[in-house]
Formats: sequence, C-alpha cells, structure tokens
Amino acid sequence: MALTYGDTRKDALRLLDEVTSAGVVETTADNTAKIFGFTNQAMKNLAETTAKIHGEQYIVNASVKNTLADDNSSIKTFKPGDADISASLVNAQSCYFEIIGPATAVIEEAVAGSSTYTALETITVAGTVNTFTEYRRLITPTLATNTVRLRFTGSYVFYVRNYVLYPYTWPTVADVQQARPSFEHSLPSDFLALNNVMVKKDVRQFIPFVNYILLPNKRIAINRYDVGEYIVNYWRMPTLFTYSGVEVTDDVQLYGIDTSGATPTYRISDDAAMCIPYFVAGNILLSENNASMGITYLNIYETRKAEILTAPAGFTSSILNVTGW
Repeated sequence: MALTYGDTRKDALRLLDEVTSAGVVETTADNTAKIFGFTNQAMKNLAETTAKIHGEQYIVNASVKNTLADDNSSIKTFKPGDADISASLVNAQSCYFEIIGPATAVIEEAVAGSSTYTALETITVAGTVNTFTEYRRLITPTLATNTVRLRFTGSYVFYVRNYVLYPYTWPTVADVQQARPSFEHSLPSDFLALNNVMVKKDVRQFIPFVNYILLPNKRIAINRYDVGEYIVNYWRMPTLFTYSGVEVTDDVQLYGIDTSGATPTYRISDDAAMCIPYFVAGNILLSENNASMGITYLNIYETRKAEILTAPAGFTSSILNVTGW
C-alpha cells in the first residue's frame, strides 16, 4: 500500500507520544501545523541527498542565422553626435536586440531603391533600463521587396548588443530566436540541481557534454555554434504537500511519482518517506526544548537516510520534454 502524508503525521505523533494505547490522537493544533512544515522540509532534504528524483529536459540548440556578418555580439556604444547604429535586411520578418537605455529603437522600411524610411514601430527604452534587456519583435513589411532597417538612436550615451534582423517569422513574439553568443534555455520549474548534460550531434548515441554554463533563475547556456539535441539530466524539487487544515483532505496525499493526472506530482519514494517521522518528531522536540530526545530522533533520521538506496543517475525516458528558445 502506498504511503501517504497521513502515515507520516500519525507516525510522528506516535514518536511524540501523542497517541494513546487505544489509538486516540491527543495533540495540539500547533503540533499538527509543525508536522506539516517539517514533513516538507524533510522531503526536500531527502531529494537533495539520498532520495533524489530524476528529471530530464530535452533541448534543441540550433541557430538559424550564423554568418559572421550577422555577428553583432560585441557591445556598441552610442554617444551623442555619433551616427545611428543600424542593421538592414530586405523583407525582414523579425528582430532581436539587447540594450541599455535611455535610447530609441526604430523598426522602419523603405521602398526598394529609395533612401526614405517610414517607421513601422518605435520602441522607447527608458533610462531605468540599466542592465542589458532583450527585446523581440515580429515585423510585417508593407511589401516583400521593401528594405527593413533596425535603427538605434538617442540623445544620451547608451549601449546595444546582439542585434539582428531575421528573414523568418515565428509563431509568437516570445518565440523569436535570441542572438546571443550562447543561447540561454529555461530549465523546468521543478529544477533543483544538475546531474549531467548529454548531447547527440551527428552520431546515433548521446555522449557527455560539459561546455555549458549554469545560470541563475533556472537557465542553462550553450554556445550557439554547438548545434545538437541535448538532454539535461537533473534532480527534481519534490512536489510539496499542501496544507488545508482539513485532516481527511491532507492525509490522502501520496508519496512517489504520479503522472496520471493533469498535474503530475513528483515526491520521494515510500522507502525514503519512512524515515521522515524521525525528522519531524526530532525537530518538534527541539522546538520544545527537549534537546536530548530531539537529537536522538534526528540521529536515527540521519542513519536511516544514509541507508536509502541512492537514486540512479540514468537519463533515459519515454517522455520528451521539448522547450523553445
């Protein structure tokens, strides 16, 4: 039978001697709330150590425009009196750039053979934009033969980099491909820690890959020229239990992995969950200044945690999780 949060709660109460010989629970609302909080703490601790939960993210890293002429990755500095910074392309369909304001970015077009440009969109970059911030736009020229220009101008010093006009459109603005030297890919929302990265290029099998940068805010960067299919193998942050205060509702929440519902849950295994009551009881006793018994239970927890069969470092799965840019 699968273990539930209710099993943890009841076992913790038994360790606290809050259950009579007849099985009647005699405890406080304070202890009930503490059990919930310490259970989630223990589950996260186990997922970080000996009861890791495997996850994987599939990424395709491939730039659609890699010519040297399109490389504007170096920082361009605009000073008042300088010529505007610009890039042009016939029938451009989208653009990307990163900029520090205050500045103005103008997307404009000119009829073939004409030097007179008409603005399609003017983007005002405020002075409060004081770190490189990305902008993406979809463009619809009036005529397919028109030249589209992305032009940066202003009255003050500003900085721009990684700007490009694409001859391609995308389903949404958010899908417009970045133009950084290294493409940044978002990692799953339940990312806890990295295990390894594998890549499949022109060979049939995945091989280890180490030329990546792990960034804050759950992102990973891969050189734009390292074209390939990648698997990011990671350890999941467990799906924490929710607390409504209604015992019959809270108690039925299951440990383990359940992907049958609309929202999958990824929690530690039953065998790992069996040591959680000692963590819970130990911390509650410490909070009540019963250090001797509290430390005893925490030592039992650490011993049992060390005995858990460590999660394997495998990386295969039948489910593909493919992300965009």
